[in-house]
Amino acid sequence: MVSVKSSNNRGFTIFDGDFNVVREFADPAAGQPYQQRVITMTRVVDPGTGSGNVTRSSSEDWTVVDDQTYDYTTSSTLSGFELYSDNNSYHSRYIYVTQTLFDDDEDFEYVRTKQTIVPVSMKYSDYVKEHSTSSIEGPNQSWGDEKIDSIMRANGADNLEWFWDNETGKRLLRLYKHESYGGIFSEGLEIATLDGNVKAFLPGITYLSSAYYFRGKCYVKGYDNDNNSVLYLLGNGSTGIRELSRTKVDFSVRRVGSNLVFNSETDGQQTVVMSTMDGRIVKSLTARQGNNVIPLNGLQGGVYNVTLYRHSRPVQSSKIIVR
Repeated sequence: MVSVKSSNNRGFTIFDGDFNVVREFADPAAGQPYQQRVITMTRVVDPGTGSGNVTRSSSEDWTVVDDQTYDYTTSSTLSGFELYSDNNSYHSRYIYVTQTLFDDDEDFEYVRTKQTIVPVSMKYSDYVKEHSTSSIEGPNQSWGDEKIDSIMRANGADNLEWFWDNETGKRLLRLYKHESYGGIFSEGLEIATLDGNVKAFLPGITYLSSAYYFRGKCYVKGYDNDNNSVLYLLGNGSTGIRELSRTKVDFSVRRVGSNLVFNSETDGQQTVVMSTMDGRIVKSLTARQGNNVIPLNGLQGGVYNVTLYRHSRPVQSSKIIVR
């Protein structure tokens, strides 16, 4: 049996050895409506004071300058992966459904992302803290200056811009902070049958990149939101899942002004893709070793996914907010 991914990226068709259609399957999780609210706040600080005290506010509260709610629909949760067999004697790229890899019964299994739609009334970062050990992009990124980094962390800011203030005759910082409510939270990956029966759950993996069938055992490798490479061992019948290792990947992404800066210590075929929350690609870049820059100018305000691909395989995904 083989499978072919459909053109709309939401399902697949199963054929027999004579290429007769056995069954067509659509992703039931795709196309579901959800919302995301993004609040943009700003404050002005004087970096020359050392502590970055607020100079243009009657209180220490942030000033809300934008409050937008965006409507989206969920994209496909189906996941393809590369398959290797004993001693690499067999290698298949992008398997989407299998009858023999995870167990030897009559069911067809596929891999899907287990997603939860976060209500727009709840702050996304609070939901992540309650339901995951993974972190989301925040104010811990470096701006290349120890003093500025300290000011950003102290204020909880995630972006900045310099401006000249005629009133004080100083060069001041306008800080920005974005709060996101609602959205999609990925809990991990599920190995499920076409009838929806979940046979295994792999927590904390955003992408499954490859599966290895070696000496009667199945190993799966994927990547989590913290940019770690994760290796699992599946027992008989996809039960008794055991995490074997979790290794940091040498890739970092940060927001610098109106640009997105990627730093990679690895040279080779790498592509960085920016997409909307409903899966529409808006920018892409062939990345090289060192710093790589994608201008954010011209993008509509909202939340975007940023994904790094190595040799056509996703290895990390992050979210950024464009004001």
